[in-house]
Amino acid sequence: MIWILVAALIAGLVRGFSGFGTAMVFLPVASQYLTPFEAIASLAIMEFLGTFAVMRKSWGDAEKTDLARLVSGMFIVTPFALLLLAQASSDFYRYSVSILSLFLLILIGTGIRYKGKLNPFIIFSVGGLGGLTGGLTGIPGPPVILLYVASSHPISVIRANNLLFLYFFDVCVVMFFLISGVLTFKVILLGSILAIPNFLGNYFGAKFFDPNKNNQYRLFAYIIIAIAAITGLPVWD
Repeated sequence: MIWILVAALIAGLVRGFSGFGTAMVFLPVASQYLTPFEAIASLAIMEFLGTFAVMRKSWGDAEKTDLARLVSGMFIVTPFALLLLAQASSDFYRYSVSILSLFLLILIGTGIRYKGKLNPFIIFSVGGLGGLTGGLTGIPGPPVILLYVASSHPISVIRANNLLFLYFFDVCVVMFFLISGVLTFKVILLGSILAIPNFLGNYFGAKFFDPNKNNQYRLFAYIIIAIAAITGLPVWD
């Protein structure tokens, strides 16, 4: 429980100042102690409550037309991806989370970007891809990040749209688990407890955010994500 609480706090810090990275920090740690559904559900509840502090300002900074397309694609695909997740073993899930985190971290860190024209269909499709990776592993953000860094939007808009996309993913996951009846009292309680350190992390991370120091923040986030992904591999058990 101590390691999960620490992961929730650090994940909040990373997301608060960079706009992404919560799942890539939290899930490799949490999946060592929780089932795939428990890890993703507790993450969704934790973020749903813990990131509310930074949502108001993000809504004002967001490019809402793009956001609507991203969220629409995500809402369509996520439930089907969660159904596929139900068939996965715990070890397979842990390997998937850590390997996907490291792979996407390499793509982002080495500057590999989508360089085509950003049109409504591409944006909608990337939202769906985020729903696919999010439903299968709990990590919906990187496809959107890889898309947005190719855009002409300022960093404040990119950060806001990333934060809001991830928030709506959490809403989608919580709704799906409620409807399907797999959201147990244990998971609700765990997610609510984790929301406290996650809220503090998001609050102080957002306070530290400075668009002029974006590169330093991202480097710090990359290092934390890499450590969490490597230590989360079942090979160390």
